[in-house]
Amino acid sequence: MNAYKSFAVTVTGGSHIKRGKGCEDSSYYYDDSGVSIAVVADGHGDDNCFRSAKGSMFAVECAEEGIKEFVKYLEEPEEIEPDEKINIIKRLLKKPVPVLQRESLLKKEEAQAVLRERLIKSIRQAWFIRITDDFTNHPVTEEELQNVGDKYRKRYAEGTDLHHAYGTTLIAAAVTPHYWFGIHIGDGRFTALYADGAYDQPVPWDDKCYLNVTTSICDDDASERARCYFSFHEEKTRPVAVFLCSDGVDDNYPVDENEKHLYKLYRTIALTFAEDGFESTRKQLQDLANQFATKGKGDDTSIAGFIDMEALKQAVPIWKKQIADEEVAAAEKAAAERAAAQRAAAEKAAAEKAAAEKAAAERARAAAEKAAAEKTAAQRVAAEKIAAERAAAQRAAAEKAAAHRAAVQRAQNAIAEKAAAEKAAKENAQAETKPEALVIQIDNAIKQCLKDIDEDIFRYGGNFIDKIEKK
Repeated sequence: MNAYKSFAVTVTGGSHIKRGKGCEDSSYYYDDSGVSIAVVADGHGDDNCFRSAKGSMFAVECAEEGIKEFVKYLEEPEEIEPDEKINIIKRLLKKPVPVLQRESLLKKEEAQAVLRERLIKSIRQAWFIRITDDFTNHPVTEEELQNVGDKYRKRYAEGTDLHHAYGTTLIAAAVTPHYWFGIHIGDGRFTALYADGAYDQPVPWDDKCYLNVTTSICDDDASERARCYFSFHEEKTRPVAVFLCSDGVDDNYPVDENEKHLYKLYRTIALTFAEDGFESTRKQLQDLANQFATKGKGDDTSIAGFIDMEALKQAVPIWKKQIADEEVAAAEKAAAERAAAQRAAAEKAAAEKAAAEKAAAERARAAAEKAAAEKTAAQRVAAEKIAAERAAAQRAAAEKAAAHRAAVQRAQNAIAEKAAAEKAAKENAQAETKPEALVIQIDNAIKQCLKDIDEDIFRYGGNFIDKIEKK
């Protein structure tokens, strides 16, 4: 008896609506007594993939049919098979064996190889048939080719690479009472939640998917590059919930720890299933997808999966404790961040204060150095001025002394001339009568010299008188 219930929602992205584009995502869910299925496909937004909306729809339909046929095929009796591993899976489903013995009979890689060969290839073959029929019945129009690049326009005109116009990703999962599996081509995310509070993304990530680049079901090596997962319930505790999403969901979270952010989202959804019931929560998922499509990145958004409502009860107390612990950790982290911010602010204020004090000290020191320099310069100017004045005084004194000496010399010369004149006059008088005018002239010259000497004596003191008298 199948314990799971499945769900799927798809919403057109706000950016698509603004550009007048239709929704390129598709999703699907299915339940019966033997299997639950969830599928998501995200058609490429590239202008060269102008029929990707149909491509994603065809991929979902082919995955549904392929999974149902694969599950039914594993329930059929053993046959002569090219790959004996298929019969081993059938045998293990009918007669479970201990884990160690099962691993010796069938390795995980071998089970995954069966998925690739029998399921993924059949899905791609059916998809190629669908798109070929669609292209045949609905030839490419000039309007569709309007925004296609020259490279693909030429190819499409030649009838080659037509499958590229339908390019899409594909994520699908199925669970039965005995096993569960998943397949993944391209981007989007595949997350499983377990009753013990653990989570994982069981299908490995494709390293070729980054930013807006993704692998595709239309790639020539899509079957070989497809990632897949297969697990018997006896081998590993089965999940209480599995979630699939297009990149319209996971692109809203940081690349770093993307899985952790998605887990918290899906844990909240699973708790809502437990508290509000399946049907109510499935309706709420539509609102959630709308928020991602309109308020998030604005891309087409799809969420699908299946959940075990009974097993969910075991996980609820664990998840609630996780949330409580996370809230405590978040509060402690916030308190630590506040304390760190306060310390940083205090350290910054102290550093700014120290810097201000240092700047003030440097300004004071600069001012003191400037004042000292100005004082030294003033002293130097004053000293130079005094020295200049002293030198000028010395020069003036020297010049005056020289003038005085010249005056004395002139006086002495005048006296000598007077004496000589008197002597000559005396001698001449003896010889002849003295010319009276000459005598008067000489006498006047002597008086003038004596007057000059008297003025110098008056100006510079009596030392000159002594010197003259000595003379």
